[in-house]
Amino acid sequence: MKVKKVDRVLREILYRVYERNESFMSQKSLAQTCGLSMDTANRLVAKLNQFRAIEKKPLGFRVVDPKKILSYWASTRNLASDVVYSTYSPDSVSKIESELPSGSIFTAYSGYRIKFNETPTHYEEIFVYADPDEVRRKFPESGVERRNLFVLRQDPHLGRVGKDGTATLAQLYIDLWQIGGATADRFILELEKRLEPRSIEALKMLARKGSS
Repeated sequence: MKVKKVDRVLREILYRVYERNESFMSQKSLAQTCGLSMDTANRLVAKLNQFRAIEKKPLGFRVVDPKKILSYWASTRNLASDVVYSTYSPDSVSKIESELPSGSIFTAYSGYRIKFNETPTHYEEIFVYADPDEVRRKFPESGVERRNLFVLRQDPHLGRVGKDGTATLAQLYIDLWQIGGATADRFILELEKRLEPRSIEALKMLARKGSS
């Protein structure tokens, strides 16, 4: 099973808002960037318009409430279906992270730590987008029922928008939301504090463009 097309488009929209400070975009640009049909982009934009997360314009649309889009994606994504391999390693989290294959993209707890060089609390699980066969060779299947290493299905689009071996800010948020639990909630609270100023700045930039 491939990554859901809608996940790719939602990731691209939120990447532009939170990491490129862009609020206006077109369905055509999303379809081209994500390698999808205009129909897929149009249907998603129509859905976002239903709950007023975006405002339609003649040549595209403007994101007016990125938090609504985050909430929509968080509630519709299925992280469990993207887990292609999981195992247990007795090694420390830092050692496991350092020995994962080149090209891996960290998300959730590890992604937050790498991106911000800090964590709000201790974590014991690693979630990473990587080649499952390569990970399996380094961390073989364990007879232990517990799992602390979860490999997620790779997506070329995530590889293009991710930075420094980490997922996008929105992807971190969505994956943490799907993981759930007390530890994930602590990370989400801190991540929300970092996301809010970015969405406000994107809207300010749009206002400046409109008045120029």
